[in-house]
Amino acid sequence: MNTWTRRGLLTAGTATAALALIGAGSPSRGPEPLDIVTGEDGFSTPATAVAGAVTFRVRTTSTRTGIVGIARLRRGIGEASFRRHLRDVFEKESPQGVIEASKALMADAELYGGAMAVPGSQSSFTAWLPPGPYLVLEYKDFEGPIGRGPLPGAEYVSPLLLHAAEEAGAGRTCPSATATVTAVDTARGPRFVLDGRIRRDRPLRYVNAMRGQVDELAVYPLTDDSVTDADVQRFFQDTRQTPRPFDLAAQLGTPPLSPGRSAVIGMPLARGRYALTSWVAGMEDAQHLSAHGQVLIITVP
Repeated sequence: MNTWTRRGLLTAGTATAALALIGAGSPSRGPEPLDIVTGEDGFSTPATAVAGAVTFRVRTTSTRTGIVGIARLRRGIGEASFRRHLRDVFEKESPQGVIEASKALMADAELYGGAMAVPGSQSSFTAWLPPGPYLVLEYKDFEGPIGRGPLPGAEYVSPLLLHAAEEAGAGRTCPSATATVTAVDTARGPRFVLDGRIRRDRPLRYVNAMRGQVDELAVYPLTDDSVTDADVQRFFQDTRQTPRPFDLAAQLGTPPLSPGRSAVIGMPLARGRYALTSWVAGMEDAQHLSAHGQVLIITVP
């Protein structure tokens, strides 16, 4: 049972088609952006940066890479433990195993989100990062056959050291977002709440306001105008069904953030309808959060 993963293998053909759907424009850029390039031929990341609101630009050269995140290990936790528990989240078969791995991962590290990118385009994200050591990682390396499939310990994970700004206020400007998407708990289950309007040329803010639950924002273009929120929810309840309501290769958004965290993300969006979803496993039954109704279809003008 895979949890945070995206079902099915991605191919170069589907990625090319996805790029045609979402467009190749650059998202809004924050101050002093740092470049991250991920691909089967290497993982290029910054080694140091100034703490505060840090903006990263993310590109991928392969369909087997392209989900980049930032994590900070908690005091006394080693990188090997973090790698092992992150793999377990995707590889454990039983619901209880997935829940235990998810709890262990949350105890290992604070997750600051990141960016999902497709070949030929560029995504961005800005996170508020205090001074200290961090890890930059490629999530797909931990997700089994949809990624490069490296051996344990050989996944793309690079250190990033953030130091305090020499001048007060330096590096503290965040890109202006026209909309905020908030992940919330409700009596009906997990939901996304949209405040404002998502625009093609401006970033959006994503907030994880859920209690004791990491969450992500996976965004997919919808080419069939008849697809509804209920259709997308049914897909997440059984991801083996076909046809799928969207192309898995067209995924944009941000990988998981810890509870209470937020990030500003820039995506190369075109006009059209999009499904806001989450593949993250719920802490009660290990089902995808979108299987419980955390789905929101929006239109980008």
